[in-house]
Amino acid sequence: MYELLLRIETLFLGLQTPALWAIGIGAIGVGLVLWLGGTRYHALIIGVLGAVVGCAAGLLVSQQLDLIPWLSVAVGAAVLAGLSILFRNVLILVLAVLVFSAVSGAGYVSVVLDRAVPQVQSKIQAEQSRAFQYFSGMDLDARQKYMSDISQHAQTFAERLTALLANTWQALGPRAWVIVLPIVAGAIVGILLVWLIAKIVIALAYSIVGTATILGGAQAALLAVGVPVVSGLESRRWLPAVIFATMTVIGWVWQLFCTGARKPRKEPPTEAASAD
Repeated sequence: MYELLLRIETLFLGLQTPALWAIGIGAIGVGLVLWLGGTRYHALIIGVLGAVVGCAAGLLVSQQLDLIPWLSVAVGAAVLAGLSILFRNVLILVLAVLVFSAVSGAGYVSVVLDRAVPQVQSKIQAEQSRAFQYFSGMDLDARQKYMSDISQHAQTFAERLTALLANTWQALGPRAWVIVLPIVAGAIVGILLVWLIAKIVIALAYSIVGTATILGGAQAALLAVGVPVVSGLESRRWLPAVIFATMTVIGWVWQLFCTGARKPRKEPPTEAASAD
């Protein structure tokens, strides 16, 4: 996990401080809702998610068909938000399965990267591997320079992200395509678990996503004040995994036993009913 977190941190370092603050505060806020209240507010969450996707779809359609952008965005948001709420139970199950697939894939990538990082490199090996390097073992300045090199000094976040994904795929080497197996396995496990114990699995999925969002937001916020927290964990590489697992369990247990779906509000009895 450490090598993967270093890559994310280096990617974030290319952003300006206001952008880091916006990402950090927004992600922490959203993450807290998902972490502790996902099952309670699932209808609202699904509706907002549908609206966001609808906005993106409407904007894309407006560019392709030369329509009025704001109108296309509004219609797309309204339509997909309505459909999302209408079919929220199906979408929640689908999203839970996707979460398990993503966790399996990310876990595989983390393990492969951590095991593949060379512990000791000779000068010749380092010279030969100049075109490709692992982030572990490099200091902060070296990682930023390497990030600029592989992205060809791109300025936009999207271009830097694309370059980092390509570099990470290269880091996996011949085992890159094996990632399909854990993703499929995670999906199958997710389907079986959702089918058997839907409530428990959905709460776990919300807790996983909420925890990841909170930690990502915290990382961005700390970078905004000049604290590269991941870089300081060189001697405690196990700590992020422990924090992630602990927070996931806490959020999971909280949603199962301390929160639940909001109960419908009871209407006061009418006068006719009282008379009867």
